[in-house]
Amino acid sequence: MLKRKGFTLIELLVVIAIIALLLSIIMPSMRAAKEKAQFLRCGFNLKAYGITMKLYLDESDDVYPYCETSMFDGTNLPAPSSWACEWHDERISPNNNPECAGPLWPYMASDAAHMCSTFKTFAKVYGEDHDWHDPSIPVNPQYAYSQNGFLGWESGVMKESQVVSPSRTLVWVEETIWEIPGWAEWVLNDTCFLSRHYLDSTFGDFIATYHNTSVDLRDEGLGNAVFVDGHVQLCDPYYTIDLPGGGVARNGFILSWPLKGKRSSTKPY
Repeated sequence: MLKRKGFTLIELLVVIAIIALLLSIIMPSMRAAKEKAQFLRCGFNLKAYGITMKLYLDESDDVYPYCETSMFDGTNLPAPSSWACEWHDERISPNNNPECAGPLWPYMASDAAHMCSTFKTFAKVYGEDHDWHDPSIPVNPQYAYSQNGFLGWESGVMKESQVVSPSRTLVWVEETIWEIPGWAEWVLNDTCFLSRHYLDSTFGDFIATYHNTSVDLRDEGLGNAVFVDGHVQLCDPYYTIDLPGGGVARNGFILSWPLKGKRSSTKPY
């Protein structure tokens, strides 16, 4: 009697169906694992930024550097340049242009720590959406984090020792790169995160919304920040609190203002 070799068509179809079923089960788990790994990497990067700042402060009499030029100094970008495109202008990398190195640059051990892969994913889709975009400057993200503008500026505090609540004051944060009507009017350009008091004419910079969401729902996520005490956490950009005398403060300002307890219904600076 002849022995059968190989699969019958029905058996082959069954095997294919089983493989397809297994892939449908495994792929979402693999995708979730990849997203989790990217999220953790972004947090590790911010942790490194926090350590970098500590190292700098230890050797600089506890005085914060100026936020706009602390890590990347866009004022030294070669012409022609666009301030609005600074974050994705590859010429700002000190590896390409040493004059763009800020005072924190020598303290950063890893070039990879400047970029969040989740940010890069969103930038590929929305990187040209910002105002005053220069089409001649390719969207090649160079950094993803901004320093709290109230640290190292006379409107806030100059020294870390002056921060009232280190665990509730961010030092580096992920900032949105697109406008959100009614919420985000300013977007990432330089490395200075300046979220303003509600009595100002604008609310200023806005915490990013690209974690824990999808590319299609870009406004519905959260942003990472590293705080003065060194811990990293996700922050809700849309959280607000009522202020005495009326008005609200947004989370960007709540978490940025270093003189806790000295915020009121009048300008604190």
